[in-house]
Amino acid sequence: MPCELIINVTEVFTDFTVEDDQKKPYTDKKKVVLKNLTTTASSLFEITVELDEKNQAVIYVEAKNAKSVTSSSTYNIPDECAPGGNIYVPKISAAMQSDLNHLDARVKALEQQIAGNKRGK
Repeated sequence: MPCELIINVTEVFTDFTVEDDQKKPYTDKKKVVLKNLTTTASSLFEITVELDEKNQAVIYVEAKNAKSVTSSSTYNIPDECAPGGNIYVPKISAAMQSDLNHLDARVKALEQQIAGNKRGK
């Protein structure tokens, strides 16, 4: 069963390649082969991904950023799709628990400071 997928590129990349699990590059709907491309920070590619009998697929994205640092990402389809069949390159990372704890502590400190200022009026 095919799955329509939109690849949203949010950074400038060179050597941008999107492949299936057999290392075959995808071709988007505009007939652009997604291999060794240079992208802009707002590039969009639409591809059709064949799902297996469990309605799943894996795609691989490799690219170099503006500092020539190579990155590789694996996307499990449909699990890592945003609404509308979108994936984002680079991946949108979740916040770490330590970051959330630090933010929570800062919010509580600000709440106490604001409460203290209101009492002092």
